[in-house]
Amino acid sequence: MQGCLPHTFRKLIYTMAASENPSSEQSEPVFDSPGENEGPQTENFQSDPLSEDSKKTMDDLLNEAVQVAGAEEAPRLTRTVRPPGPGLFESIFWLIGVILAHFAGMIVFLFGFFALLMATNQLPDTSAEMREQLTGLTETHTLELAGVEQGVFVFIVIAAVALRFGKGVLSKLNLQPFAVSTGFLLLICVLPLSMLSGEFYRIAYGIWTGFAEQIPWLQQFDKMQTMEIVKDMAEKSSLWALVLVIAVCPAIGEELVFRGAIGRGLLARWGLIPGILITSVMFGIVHMHPAHAIAVIPLGMFMHFVYVVTKSFWAPVLVHFLNNAFAVTVAKMMSQFPENAAKLGDESQSVHPLITLAAVAFLIVVCLYLWKTRVRYIKPNGGEWTPGYLSNEKPPAGAPITMERSTAAAGFYPGLAVLFVNFLAMMYLFGMEPEAEAGFLHFITAF
Repeated sequence: MQGCLPHTFRKLIYTMAASENPSSEQSEPVFDSPGENEGPQTENFQSDPLSEDSKKTMDDLLNEAVQVAGAEEAPRLTRTVRPPGPGLFESIFWLIGVILAHFAGMIVFLFGFFALLMATNQLPDTSAEMREQLTGLTETHTLELAGVEQGVFVFIVIAAVALRFGKGVLSKLNLQPFAVSTGFLLLICVLPLSMLSGEFYRIAYGIWTGFAEQIPWLQQFDKMQTMEIVKDMAEKSSLWALVLVIAVCPAIGEELVFRGAIGRGLLARWGLIPGILITSVMFGIVHMHPAHAIAVIPLGMFMHFVYVVTKSFWAPVLVHFLNNAFAVTVAKMMSQFPENAAKLGDESQSVHPLITLAAVAFLIVVCLYLWKTRVRYIKPNGGEWTPGYLSNEKPPAGAPITMERSTAAAGFYPGLAVLFVNFLAMMYLFGMEPEAEAGFLHFITAF
């Protein structure tokens, strides 16, 4: 477009210019004599009505106009889509916000307690009595405190994510359902994932204890042990109340923050592997205790990977819920059958290497299968649709885009079955002691 204009276009311009500027010299009609018609005839070409100088001037003007138009068009052709937030710096503030949201839930619970004391005229007279009453409250109403805290946390997170995403928040999160076969596969992944997380915890806790013995103030983190708090609540609460508070609320609230908000921005800016890794490390940090934080990082990576391959926000929510529900179930078993089921919740006991190897092999093949059968959005030309960056969001409504889920090779299905059975066999042969197995079966039959 920035070279010379086509000859036809220029000729049209010149003709229009000539019609507006006719020549001052009128040509007279020429009549041929009869004798002249018999000789060879030649065509008479009309001379160009514009002078050579006028042509050159018009060429320059037209070329300049084309160059200006091309310069205005270039930014639109080379413009790249800006990836969405949060970026790394903003993600740190989201991390701090999660901690503050939990603290806000505790404040709401305490305000409610004080309001109840004032309404019943039972407000203590001295600060010492107040501290004593608060201590007793947190010890006897641990589940109620956790329930209010989690409820406030989920409410704040929903509001924050809605404000941050703005219009189309549900489309950006992508709440589409996932395949039933995928859901079943995620269900049977819970046990090997829990085994691996427990082994990570055992190793990390051993290292942490060595550091804490050398630096006594680090032992303050031991008061933030989530599993110890869950064990205390399990002794006084029903299993269904524990599942609601410890499994349902965190699965929604934490997934909205880490996979929904932070993960969306970091994957778009950093790519698949760095984005998942950084998000999962932040997911671990929010669990406060260093050993617990390290233990949940692999779980966070798996949940984020599941989100990417299914493009459904409900998939990581399901994994998170099942993992926490399994943990509170084990805690409840320990509280009801301590003499038989203690081995199930004893993180100090190492897992047999063959169990670990079987769990890792099964989960690796699961990840390969999920990647092979990942969901993609396909455009009419056969290319994969993206909003311009790595994302799980849905295409615009009404766009001619179809969702496609590939099929895996037939060998994956028997392979997955064999590896899972092998994992269960390793668990049976090298995992549970006879009394632990008896306690597990007793608990299952009780429900």
